Amino acid sequence: MLRSEWTKLRSIRSTPLTLAAAFAVAVLGGLFSATGRAKDYPSWSAVDKAAFDPVNLSFDGLAFAQLAFGVIGVLAISSEYTTGQIRTTFAVTPRRRRVLLGKALVLGAVALVFGEVLSLVTFVVAQLGLRSIHLDVSLSDHAALRAVAGAGVYLTALTLLGLGLGAIIRHTAGAVSAIFGLVFVAPLVAANLKGWIAWPSNWNLWSAGNALIATRPPTDGAPSPTTGLLICVLYALVPLVLALLLINRRDA
Repeated sequence: MLRSEWTKLRSIRSTPLTLAAAFAVAVLGGLFSATGRAKDYPSWSAVDKAAFDPVNLSFDGLAFAQLAFGVIGVLAISSEYTTGQIRTTFAVTPRRRRVLLGKALVLGAVALVFGEVLSLVTFVVAQLGLRSIHLDVSLSDHAALRAVAGAGVYLTALTLLGLGLGAIIRHTAGAVSAIFGLVFVAPLVAANLKGWIAWPSNWNLWSAGNALIATRPPTDGAPSPTTGLLICVLYALVPLVLALLLINRRDA
């Protein structure tokens, strides 16, 4: 079954193009941010220089590349509902939950491997852009390796979130819109909340991702790396669990 899911994932025409676009956006985004900061750094105040995080900067391009991973997760199952192939899949493997779990395993493994490779390349290229002002760091420096690994984990969580939403909504445009809202709209809304209702600003998915790739101590109630990891796991698992509960109760 896992081999079948791997074959179906590769057969989605947009998968390699989407991954290539994500790779280019992430790497170039990090490089442009690094070279831009290197140019402006001499004019910064002492406070800004002390707060500068050369590792976190490397992943500026993920702000846009992350959507591609969510879309791949959605397409892994919504494309089957769109074409009607899901009925054949369930006819061959009547245990629907097993099918969804198989998709999650294959997709999660692919996303983790590609996400970690992307994160490593993005980090290395961005550090080259900081070398001119001697602010580049290596993987052996404080928390750099954890941040690189955390970026890959975050992208994997986004991919599984997309799979879960795709299985629940069963419509590509609707599920992609939900991903867009969670990744881009929710953080903007949460950032403008004030007072006691402001707690969601530190519990959205982007804040969790930032916690994983930051190497400076969290500020203003921002989650720690451990808390960020737990938030990412929740965002990945909750939709999948809900999809597993619903998949046997709905017509294909």
